Amino acid sequence: MRDRYQRLRNEVEHPERYEEATIISSGVPIVLSVWRGQSGGPVVVFLPGTMTHPLFYEEFCDGLAARGINVVGVHLESHGKSPRVGRLLRLESLVANALDATSWARARFGRWPVVVGSSQGGVLAMIVATRDRELAGVVAHNILDPELPASITVSRFPPFLQGAYHPAMRGLRVLAKFVPRLPISFSVYLDMTRVCREPWTAEQFLMDPLSLRTYPLVFLADLLTADMSGVRNGTITCPIVVVAGRGDPLFSLDYTRQVFARIVAPAKELIVFDTDHHLLFNECLPLVLGRVAELIARLDGSVGERAGDLAGGPKAVEGSTPGHQP
Repeated sequence: MRDRYQRLRNEVEHPERYEEATIISSGVPIVLSVWRGQSGGPVVVFLPGTMTHPLFYEEFCDGLAARGINVVGVHLESHGKSPRVGRLLRLESLVANALDATSWARARFGRWPVVVGSSQGGVLAMIVATRDRELAGVVAHNILDPELPASITVSRFPPFLQGAYHPAMRGLRVLAKFVPRLPISFSVYLDMTRVCREPWTAEQFLMDPLSLRTYPLVFLADLLTADMSGVRNGTITCPIVVVAGRGDPLFSLDYTRQVFARIVAPAKELIVFDTDHHLLFNECLPLVLGRVAELIARLDGSVGERAGDLAGGPKAVEGSTPGHQP
């Protein structure tokens, strides 16, 4: 494991299996962090959370590589090591980044990738699943459906606003048209104490020179009013696995189950880890790493069997970590 100063410098623990690549996506350069696993092994495209980058999750990505899984972490447009190109950040650009990264991963490793997303990256992974028909599967840590008024509970806005949720979101879209570049800091809409349970994680985020500090208002409007109809209408052609913490203080398990019930996919599964942390891939690594690696290997191995699986119709399963009940 990296020590405090290695994390703050965004160093990698095993440079012998790490490299970086730069690709052009939506007309601008973005950086990919690549952890090489076993030759011919499964491939993951990893999508990080709000305002962060793959090196914030280095222990998780490197841990997958140590288990033979090749990992392609995406530094989304103007995030992390990707150049700050100065143009207005939009959700659609991040979707394009993820799709271009999956194409790059297929070409580089010769396999259909599993898309793994954490927090905001989990939301992005679900959108990618509706557009890319050459995925082995998706593992989404947290999911969001902006149509549900309960979505407001993910933010730091008071829950009583659920009654005015849809008018409020329409108002947000209107405001974003007038002041699209208005910078919105992390703390305006997310509570750091609900995101980070451990002080060292908050320190890593707040002191990281590669992390963003604000998003433009129009990006938040894009995210909080994103069209997720493709998740519900049968557009997804790959298996979906959602992972969640039982006591996640940001995405409650009740809310996650509401969104999970609306997903339409060839197969879907909800895995519940017995923890009250939100950042599963950072603060709960001993609990989740092995299980997530098993899920990735299973999804990778299912590609050749998918036609036979689909003949049996869609499946929905809720599971839990060994020794715990869902």
